[in-house]
Amino acid sequence: MKIVRFTAVFIILALGAAAASTPTPTAAQHPIEQDTDGDGLPDGWEEEYWLDPNDPNDADLDYNNNGLTNIEEYKKRYDPRDKDTDNDGLSNYAESTGLFGFFTDPLEEDTDEDGLDDLEEMVNRGCRRSGCECVDTGNRTQIDEIYPDKSDRNWARDQVRKLRQKYPYELDPLNRDVDRDGLEDGDEISHKTSPNVADSDLDGLSDGDEVHNYKTDPKERDTDEDGLTDYEEVFGVFGFFTNPKDKDTDNDGIYDGEEVLGFGYAPISPSEHILTYEEFTSGDAYSGEYVTLKARVEKIKKEGAGLKEYWLMLEPLNEKLGCSGTSSGSGARAVATVRSRYHYEVQHDFALVDDRFDLTLKEGDTVVVVGEAQRLKGSTRELVVDGKGKIYLLLSPGEASTRWLPSTKYVKAKVSLPLPTATPTATLKPSPSPSSSSTPTPAATASPKPRETETKAAEEPGFEAVFGVAGLLAAAVAFLVRWERR
Repeated sequence: MKIVRFTAVFIILALGAAAASTPTPTAAQHPIEQDTDGDGLPDGWEEEYWLDPNDPNDADLDYNNNGLTNIEEYKKRYDPRDKDTDNDGLSNYAESTGLFGFFTDPLEEDTDEDGLDDLEEMVNRGCRRSGCECVDTGNRTQIDEIYPDKSDRNWARDQVRKLRQKYPYELDPLNRDVDRDGLEDGDEISHKTSPNVADSDLDGLSDGDEVHNYKTDPKERDTDEDGLTDYEEVFGVFGFFTNPKDKDTDNDGIYDGEEVLGFGYAPISPSEHILTYEEFTSGDAYSGEYVTLKARVEKIKKEGAGLKEYWLMLEPLNEKLGCSGTSSGSGARAVATVRSRYHYEVQHDFALVDDRFDLTLKEGDTVVVVGEAQRLKGSTRELVVDGKGKIYLLLSPGEASTRWLPSTKYVKAKVSLPLPTATPTATLKPSPSPSSSSTPTPAATASPKPRETETKAAEEPGFEAVFGVAGLLAAAVAFLVRWERR
């Protein structure tokens, strides 16, 4: 009897263990059909994304507000529970309902295809206008729809702040060229121009025309640094149509600016920059670099002994310095420190003669100075004429005929042309449509990838399995009790 009893118990327990280890479906599904409810969605896919394999109606539902039904999500291999299908940082709900003022495409991270994601174009929209802000980081309803897949809302706020610093412009996710200059917003960021200003360098040519048509630098008024702005060269403002990308169009050894405007309006080697008096004295532009400056000698200061160095106190060409020794416009003055030996010529009224340049200089002379620009100190900015620097004396034909000159090597003819205007009077409109070959194509938007989901609850033993084992054990106990009574 005992052997029979223990054998029965063993068999019952073995059956219970086998039942517990056998996977039990979460719902009654067809054992040989992949799609129990016939809705076009495989049972396994429905279970993976928390749909009901026994409900044929859920195939036509849209759980994540991206405009796609579940059956469409399945066909495109998307995640039907993904709150941000295109991974642009904006929830599908925000894009499809226009929460931030724009109805953008939840399936395209760059709706207007300008090379910038939708969120990147929204973060600063309206921020510069009082009382108007597109993305309000203090609004919980709004911030919950930014990077919806992240649980940390402070992290989302920080990301918005970083994007505002990276893209400090007012853009539009539905308009690929906000300033209508012919250069798309994403290309403006790449070229480091302003997508809010049609002519970033204020040379009279739109950014789009400079990039697509003239191939000039949209950030530089004078691309080839010849003393003429790109606009002046392209449209022949002074009567000559020159190449804005070639500082010496006719290859005669003289810069275009010098030929058109006269000597001193183009950079002179070793300098690559030319500055007006006002530009030089208004700040620290090109400090540590060689620059070309045209000015008038207001006073000459000489070294007490040694005759190795002297100073030219300079003033602007178009005005006299005030009583304080500064220009009325800039509030500062320019001084050229000339590190050259000099002597006095007794036979010519003790004229100061620079031994290196073989020049006679006096107060009131017009000079072109090439030297290393120093930083502005107080109300004075220094230009050091060292071994690489140069000084040129500009004389009219009448002045040259009466002036004693040891040499004419560093003497140039003074021309009476008007100074070039700082800014052209009109800005050209961009070309209607740049050629397709020159128009950059936005980078392709990558198709969103289905995200990995958490471990499915269906993989763990279900309640049905637990109750099945309990039922078997109860039956075994009842059988043993009846056996004992017999």
